[in-house]
Amino acid sequence: MKDKLICGCVSVYKSDIEKAVQEGARTFNDIQKITGAGTSCGNCRPLVEKIIRETLNQK
Repeated sequence: MKDKLICGCVSVYKSDIEKAVQEGARTFNDIQKITGAGTSCGNCRPLVEKIIRETLNQK
């Protein structure tokens, strides 16, 4: 079973964003470039930014 779908427009899951942050992504723009999340409608931006913050705080 897949984890939580964050960006339905391009099928990006929470684990995809967490992995990108663990590999060096630090901003929403970084996540857009790496995963494609937020490149269509942008409605996921607040959630993507929250996941970035939470993932960075786990380090």
